[in-house]
Amino acid sequence: MKHPISPGFGFLCWNIQKRSLTEEFRREFQHLLKHYPSDIIALQEVKLPESGIPVHFRPFSRALSCNFVRDRHHYGVMTLSKLPLTSHSPFTTQVREAVVATRKSALLSRHILPGGETLALLNLHAINFVPHRLFSRELARISEWIGHIRERRCIVAGDFNTWSKKRQISLDGVMRKHALERLVPENETSIKSILGMPLDHIYYRGLAPCAASVIDTPISDHNPIYARFSDG
Repeated sequence: MKHPISPGFGFLCWNIQKRSLTEEFRREFQHLLKHYPSDIIALQEVKLPESGIPVHFRPFSRALSCNFVRDRHHYGVMTLSKLPLTSHSPFTTQVREAVVATRKSALLSRHILPGGETLALLNLHAINFVPHRLFSRELARISEWIGHIRERRCIVAGDFNTWSKKRQISLDGVMRKHALERLVPENETSIKSILGMPLDHIYYRGLAPCAASVIDTPISDHNPIYARFSDG
């Protein structure tokens, strides 16, 4: 059954676990878009070849924030948009993760909504495998980026690696500072969790959520979160 289409725009957030070049992902991605119409998509853990863009991403305007390159492939967070994408700025963490010695990435983009207003979107994959003081240091940088956003309509979404209450409390504090509210999907327990703490979140301001749900999928160890927002 297709997701009922309400006014406004559809938004999908998903950590795809580097599966973007597989045939299984292509089929599932196209199936999702058929049943959950999405105007803006925030992906984390994207894998792209240097040779070009996969066919399933080509219908969208797109921007990538790369955190590392390996074997002629780029990895990072990617934002896809069917709405006009007017600007994008990539960021990477200052801190490297202890286990794999890589940075995490974020991408700030701006989109023109159906009503003509501008939406600022910060798509990010938060640092993992570091002590809380380093996680907090990177949160302070995220807070600084958000502080420079002048648009009233704003979404901050992605994989925040909030696997402890301490991390979640710190994140919520930063979001409250910038008047961003956490979206609560109807089946929130389907969000990937560690130690009972969900890792993926969507925060928003200046928008009204019309619907929100978590979509079960075997493609990644994370389930996508889908929302429809009114931009009025």
